[in-house]
Amino acid sequence: MIFDENEIYVIAEIGVNHNGSVELAKELILKAKECGANAVKFQTFKADSLLSDQTEMAAYQKENTGSAQSQLELVKSLELTYEQTKEIQDFCYAENITFISTPFDSESLRFLVDDLDVPFLKVSSADISNLPFLYELACTGKHVILSTGTASLGDIEQALSVFAFVIDKGTQVRPSQQLFRESYSKFAVRKKLKEQVSILHCVTQYPALFEQTNLRAIETIKNVFGLTTGYSDHTLDEYAAVISLSLGARIFEKHITLDKNMAGPDHAASMEADEFKSYVEILHKTHAALGDGIKFMLEQESDNYYLVRRSIVASKEIAEGELFTEENITTKRAGKVVLEPNKYWDVLGTYATKAFKKNDFIEL
Repeated sequence: MIFDENEIYVIAEIGVNHNGSVELAKELILKAKECGANAVKFQTFKADSLLSDQTEMAAYQKENTGSAQSQLELVKSLELTYEQTKEIQDFCYAENITFISTPFDSESLRFLVDDLDVPFLKVSSADISNLPFLYELACTGKHVILSTGTASLGDIEQALSVFAFVIDKGTQVRPSQQLFRESYSKFAVRKKLKEQVSILHCVTQYPALFEQTNLRAIETIKNVFGLTTGYSDHTLDEYAAVISLSLGARIFEKHITLDKNMAGPDHAASMEADEFKSYVEILHKTHAALGDGIKFMLEQESDNYYLVRRSIVASKEIAEGELFTEENITTKRAGKVVLEPNKYWDVLGTYATKAFKKNDFIEL
């Protein structure tokens, strides 16, 4: 397992917000580090391998760019060369922030694994049904964060079965859906998936509507699959992330930009640096506030313990040898606790070994 479920991990999604500029990418990396992100994430692709020239832009891309060009033309303009990507990774290492990327084609995947040796990989929601590509990812042995926008539980299970197959059979057996299912059916294999895959709940819309984020799916994913779970957040503020943290999310991915008004498809649905910094701070504060779930007296309560807890005291004068009764003892807040109220019935019916004034602590 690559992630500590007792901690939160925040990924600043730079994606294509570098607008094809290495210098802009470096500015975004520095901002992400200042904001407290654990990692920055890019996208590595060859546009011609990813898209047909007949593919139109998504509605949000048209709205955010104000352009009628094809999606291929748009994506080509945002493509970084491998040399530029290596320069960006080197910059991340120098600044002590983790570099990761989402590969969108086989060649880019091999580059990220063989040339850059990234610590783990992120898979786009768009590829959750792309089983041949998932098989290539599984064969790398790298930990994979799987995003699940547009997916059902069945889609997620099918995707995980590919990784289960590689865990079970290795890379020399010819894959098939039947063998995927057989491997996934084995409890011991599914248990090992935690070392290989983490899952992000995601809503594939930019921006995503807060009211339609279906955050309880995080609990469902975590309970059904037993994997480290997180949230790829496309909403415009921090509220969904805070809720998702309380539902069990531990990995958070959020787009960052220098300016929401910059040209490009994702800037409008991203957070500027001051917002992103607040986002990270709020997540850490919320995580600390959640605690470990065990109910006990907290350190900050200790000073008030004796002020609010009651002790058994005399409700009137009691002579030595007198019987303790409901008429002469009671419980009150008295600044300290000598006998707690749970001893009340043990005291009743016994005899006073000394005299007590009103409000004296009863001692046996």
